[in-house]
Amino acid sequence: MANTHLHHTNDTVKESGKYICAAGEARELQQGDTFPECPVSHEPTTWKHADHEHQSGEDVTETGTYVDRDGEKVELKLGDTFPNCPNTGQPTGWKHA
Repeated sequence: MANTHLHHTNDTVKESGKYICAAGEARELQQGDTFPECPVSHEPTTWKHADHEHQSGEDVTETGTYVDRDGEKVELKLGDTFPNCPNTGQPTGWKHA
C-alpha cells in the first residue's frame, strides 16, 4: 500500500500544521499552501506531517492508516469521520500509522 501521508514538493497542503522534510527540517504550512522544495538542498523533496493527533468525531482530511492510543489500526478515507476506540467505544485520539 502506498504511503498516502507522504507529500511531495508542489503538492497542495490539505491539512494545516507542522511538516518535516526528508532532510529533517520543519515548516508550518497552511491548508491550500504548496509544499516547498527542501529548505536545505533547495531540491524537490518529500514532506511528512509532524506527529499530531486527530480526535474522534473530526473529519478525516487524508486517506490512510491511523492508530489510536490503544494501538488499534484503522483504514480511513478522505471524508470519513474519526471513530471512537474500537475496544472501548469511547472517544480517543488518532495518529498516522
